[in-house]
Parts: sequence; structure tokens; C-alpha cells
Amino acid sequence: MIFSPTFSQEEGTNPSRKILAGYYPDWGVWNHPSYTVDLVPYKQLTHVIWSFISPNEDGSLRGDAVQDPSDLDQMVKLAHDQGVKVILSLGGAGLCENFAPVSKNEALRSKFVKELMEFVEAHHLDGVDMDWEYSKVPVASEDTAGYNKLLKDIRTNLPQGKTLSAALPCSDYYGKFFTAEALLENLDWFGLMTYDITGDWDEKARFDSPLLPNSKWTTWSWKQAAAYWTKRGVPASKIVMGVPSFGFVFHGATGPGSDFDYAEQESYADILKMADWQLFYDDISKEPYGIADDMFVTYEDARSSIEKASWIVTNNYAGAMVWELSHDYLEEEKQPIINALSTVLLDGIVPDRIGTRRSRTNLNSLSAGRYTYDALGQFVRNRPASGHYYNR
Repeated sequence: MIFSPTFSQEEGTNPSRKILAGYYPDWGVWNHPSYTVDLVPYKQLTHVIWSFISPNEDGSLRGDAVQDPSDLDQMVKLAHDQGVKVILSLGGAGLCENFAPVSKNEALRSKFVKELMEFVEAHHLDGVDMDWEYSKVPVASEDTAGYNKLLKDIRTNLPQGKTLSAALPCSDYYGKFFTAEALLENLDWFGLMTYDITGDWDEKARFDSPLLPNSKWTTWSWKQAAAYWTKRGVPASKIVMGVPSFGFVFHGATGPGSDFDYAEQESYADILKMADWQLFYDDISKEPYGIADDMFVTYEDARSSIEKASWIVTNNYAGAMVWELSHDYLEEEKQPIINALSTVLLDGIVPDRIGTRRSRTNLNSLSAGRYTYDALGQFVRNRPASGHYYNR
């Protein structure tokens, strides 16, 4: 049985457009099919976040766009022509090894910030997103201090009108190593990485990005993540929730809460092509999942994206960010997760009911007026599993 959402809709219940930001990885061109900058659904986004730039050991800039900015420049033109902003993301999991030594050294930090500002101006970028991710705990106090100094220097030197945001952990596991006061002083919005909540580090197969807690099958949830940061003083109006366009496949698992042999991150599009899944929807946590051939998969789809976007609107959060755009690309149906989020967050079409129906086809679809979302994926290669970090 395949679950597929149907709903009646209320138009105009969201009078102001929310943030809908999508990360564009600079390795997207190497995907199969290639995900080039002209394929980005700019009309369905408010921001595109180019990923990534990081510091070299000497404080200079490192990244594909530093060596050849032609794709970035094309993106900026395409985005600006449609009123969409382009932000530069710093770091990325597995690319942060030089942040600590550079941020601690005043001369190196100054060099990095100077070159960063020159790059932002030269390529007409609209802001900077900090994605310095610590690879282990505990985090040294001098690293936290270095993060705060770098954040302040970027904020001080960014021209007026350009934004500064950060991708941040969603619980106290890593969150306690970030200084809330420094973040509040310098950030325009807080991007919560409410994904990679589960993975091969867990003892049991769990849900990856549940909206609400389910004591049997979740370790953390969107609701708990937002509450964690609001308790630390962050207003809801500055919180952007993270939506994954990927999932985790637990091999050797029989379902949620079961033992497993190993887990791999897979793109959303690839997941629905890799097996003849029996698909389910947990109505407590609002998380889709599937079971097939000694595998359990936890992932995101159009229905769960509608649920999450509606929750964002109802609770007055700032919006959503998606990691990452190429995972959601289907050559025929385009980008169903982005489409679903955009329907609610940008077009203001909020469903008043989300139900289920049986489908005899290998298809998981959602229709709302002119919108049709097809969850049947085509092959998209994900970045290697070694680059994953859990965000608790």
C-alpha cells in the first residue's frame, strides 16, 4: 500500500511569504543526472545557498567557486532576475578543519574575512551563511570563542542589507558549545539542522526528521529542536527549520525501532527507485517510512513537507531550508519536496485537511490546484556517507 495525501485547501491564510532557502552543493554538476545551476527552481525559493567556501591554512579562500566562479556568477544572474537572493555558505561537514586555527589567530582571521568580503562584493552575493560544524564533542572552549570572534567580524564587515545566518545543531548535544548571546547579536536567522537526527550511530533504527516526538521511534524532533532554541532566547521569527531531501536506509532492519546492521544516507529520488517499498506514514511523528527486503527507510516526501510547512506557518517560524536541492531533482516531475514547501510557505496555500488514500500504482502523488507532486524518483547520486555528521 502506498500512502498519498489528499486535502482541501485554504488560499491566502499565509499573508507574508516565509523564507524558503535551498542549499546548492558545488558538486551537483557531477551528479547523474547533472544538476546544473539552470535547473534550480528559483521561482519556488527565496534564497539559494551556494555550498561551500572554507579557509585554507593561511586564511585564504578555498572552494570550487574560488577557482572558477562561472557557475556561481550564472546562478546569481538567474536568481536576481527572478528576485531571489544568493547566499554563500562557509564550511560544511567535513570541510571545517581550518576554521579553528584561522579563527583563533587574529591575522589569519582578518585575512579570511577581508577576502570573504571581497568575494561577496565581486560576485554580488546577498549574504553569508556560517556552517562551521564541529566533528566531535566536547568542543574546546577556544574553538567556541573563535567561532564567536569570526561571526562578529563577518557581521561587522558585511555591507548593510546583506544577511548573516548560520546552520546550527538542533539539540544540546552540540548546541551547548554555541553561545546564544553571540548568535543573537549577529545573526539574521538561525537555520536548525533538523535532519541527520538518526543514523548508523544509533542503537536502533529511528526516524530521521520527525516533526513531533514518538516515544517508540524517535530520539528528537522538530518540535523539541525549536523549543530548545526558543528556551535559549531565540525568537520564533528568527528560526528556519531544516528539511532533508534525503533519508536513511537501515540495512538488516525490519522496521522502526528494530536492530540493524548498518545505515546509509540516500537521496530522496534514489530511495523510491532502489526497492519495491511498502510505504507507511507515522501519524504521531508525521514521518513517512518504508520497509522492503530486510531494509527500513526513513525519509521526507511531499506529504510530510506539507505537514511541516503548515506547522511553520501556524507557529510563526521564519521558514524552511532544504539540504539539498539536487537530491529532490526528478527530471520529469522536477522537485516535489520544494514544490510542496513552496505551496505553503510562499504561495500561502495551507491545507485544512491531510488524508490518505490507497494507490494501485507505484506512485506517491499530491495535487493542489496547479501543483502536482510525484514522489517516484530517478537516480541521484548522494555525497559519500563518510561526510555525514549527526545534528543532535
